[in-house]
This record gives sequence, C-alpha cells and structure tokens, in this order.
Amino acid sequence: MLKQRVITAVVLAALSIWALFYSSDLVWKGVLLFVGFIAAWEWAVFAQLKAPALRLIFALGVLVGANFAIDALSNQNILLLTFLEAIVMVSVVTRYQRTKGEVGTKSVGFVLFSGVLTIVLFVVTMVQFRTELGPMALFLSMLMVWAIDTGAYFSGRKFGKTKLAVHVSPGKTWEGVFGGGVLTFVVAVFALFYMQPELKVSVYLLALVFVFIALFSVFGDLFESVLKRQVGLKDSGKILPGHGGVLDRVDSLLIAVPMLYLAWHFSSVV
Repeated sequence: MLKQRVITAVVLAALSIWALFYSSDLVWKGVLLFVGFIAAWEWAVFAQLKAPALRLIFALGVLVGANFAIDALSNQNILLLTFLEAIVMVSVVTRYQRTKGEVGTKSVGFVLFSGVLTIVLFVVTMVQFRTELGPMALFLSMLMVWAIDTGAYFSGRKFGKTKLAVHVSPGKTWEGVFGGGVLTFVVAVFALFYMQPELKVSVYLLALVFVFIALFSVFGDLFESVLKRQVGLKDSGKILPGHGGVLDRVDSLLIAVPMLYLAWHFSSVV
C-alpha cells in the first residue's frame, strides 16, 4: 500500500510540475478542465447520484460551465462567489459538528449546487492564477496550503490534545492547526521575499493574510469529510491508487486557491 502511494505521488508530482511550469496556457486549461470533470464525477456520489448516466450529465455540465466561466467571470464575480463558497462550507461544517453528526446537508439540490460552485471556482482561479500571476506564484501559494497540512499533521501527532471537530474529523486538533499556521507563515514570508512583488501592503501583513487563508483551507477538508460521512464513503473515488479520488487530493485547495488568488491580485503586481 505504501509503495503504491509513493509511486502515485511521484507520478502526480512530475505531471503537475510539467503542466504548471512547462505546458502552454491551452494545455494547462485542458488539464484543469479534466481535473474538474473527474472531481464533478466524484462529487455526484455525494448527492447519491449512483447511475453512471446521471453522474456523467452532472460532470459534463460542470465541465461546460467551468469552460465558459474561465472567460466570463471578473475578479469581482470571483470575490462574491468565493465569499458564498466560504459561507456554505463554514455553515455546513459547524452545523454538523454542533449537532454531533445528526444534521448535515443531504439535500440533493444543495449538494449539487455546492459542487458546481466549488469546482467551477477552483478551475477558474487555477487557470487565471497561472495566466495572470505566473506559475511560480501559483506553486508557492499551493505550497502554503500544503504547509498547513504538513505542519498540522506533525504538530498534531506530537502535541495534539484539543479536538478541532471531533464529529467531522476526529484526528484534527487545534494544536495541529496552530503548528500548521506557524509553518505556513514561514513559507509565506519565504515566498514573498523570493517573488519580490511590488506590494501595496507590508510583506508580513500579507504573509499573515496568507496564513489566515491557509488555515481556512481546513474547512475545505472538513467540508468534504462531512459529505463523505453522509453517504458512508472513506474516499471520494479510486482513480488514484493509494490516494483515493481527485477530491481527496485537492480538498484543501478548493477554498484556499480562490482566496489566495484574490489576495495576490488585490495586494500586489507580480
């Protein structure tokens, strides 16, 4: 199992680095649309659309919507939709935790709507991030999100005592989140000094903004956990051997990438 996870991780890393740094804008767009299609296919199961035909219709709808939105959405639209997405994620997670797992969101319409909103925003901002701000800014921003995951994992194992959301994800702790935030701040400061953007605000202030956003990415992970728990799933899919589905790999990025894109865009000229 470990060998399988490592092989999959190495292949994914190699393909991701090639696509991010060396592919054309058209190829990058195609890669993200493909990722969005697979993510939508997996998301349909959260709404209990088990028939392949229904899942395909939903996934194709998201694909077409994302392709249209890439050129149609302004940054103001992205800001409003990201705010809406954040409200959806926070409200669902806190409600599920508060009711000890008794009340979630099993409405088919709501689950499908949240899927369209989340996946389309992710695809759009991933494409525009690379096009407008460059691949390095996107890579370093993703590194910040991975830093929160990595820091939270190790500090949580070492110091974790206070549960973050025991009914949603029993393994997560506040100590882990704090440790992840510290590591993210270090990565964010490094990223800003490395990029040397023309900033409208202090480097350290923007780094703190990035930390807040990275911390918020935890809700992306918890939100997917709620949706999986409601339908009795451990993983969102099986397309990635040893890792589960596409959504299992990008859940933390779903809300963080749109927020990071907006933070870069409105605070600097890269």
